[in-house]
Amino acid sequence: MFDWSNLERASIIEGLCSLAPRLTEKNITVYEFHKILTNYLKRKYPIKIAMEWDEKVKKYSVLVGGAYYSDYDEDGKKCVELVFVYHPVYDEIKITKRRYKGICSIIADTLHHEIIHMRQYRRRSFKSLPNYASTALSGKHREEQEYLGCSDEIDAYSFNIACELLSKFSGDHKLVIKHLDLNLKSCRKHTNSWKMYLKAFGHNHNHEIIKRVKKKVIRYLPRAEVGKPFKSSDWICY
Repeated sequence: MFDWSNLERASIIEGLCSLAPRLTEKNITVYEFHKILTNYLKRKYPIKIAMEWDEKVKKYSVLVGGAYYSDYDEDGKKCVELVFVYHPVYDEIKITKRRYKGICSIIADTLHHEIIHMRQYRRRSFKSLPNYASTALSGKHREEQEYLGCSDEIDAYSFNIACELLSKFSGDHKLVIKHLDLNLKSCRKHTNSWKMYLKAFGHNHNHEIIKRVKKKVIRYLPRAEVGKPFKSSDWICY
């Protein structure tokens, strides 16, 4: 039995950061980097791990993504997946300690994101919810809004945003709430989940989705401070 409710953000990050001497500040092959990281993760958590390639990934770097598979979950199989994406040309990777700590935070946030989806689906007997009905003119823009505007994604990303902003503002709730009302259209540094939402919905703070996300982020702040999205293990304990 695995109790996903025990996964606390700071502990996940701390555990991953223990690998830093083996993975940072030196040239290492992509396969060695991937093997060391994934072996550790598989020992700790019952998850699937995928290795992918994309030319959009920066040279000597790695991107992290994730997925939750409700059909696998319903069948009692591993249903949470982490995806590590590397550049297809460069066979070496070199990451600074600072950058690696950021990757560890993304891994922790991705795990929590997918666990939130797990609980959502289990609570409603694995039924899916419809996406948001976007009216954007561009097909790509419309697709992005339909995905991010879905109630499930609003819930999961809101916890991620609460964690990201609490870390940014050293746990100060008032500064987080103030930040949520800022116009960040001209701010291009350090893209995060909140900026992703603002960009997708035209930086319109009066948009219904942006309003819902703000409310949800504020509601999640106490849980983000603890580093766990839920108070109990209901629905997320195998």
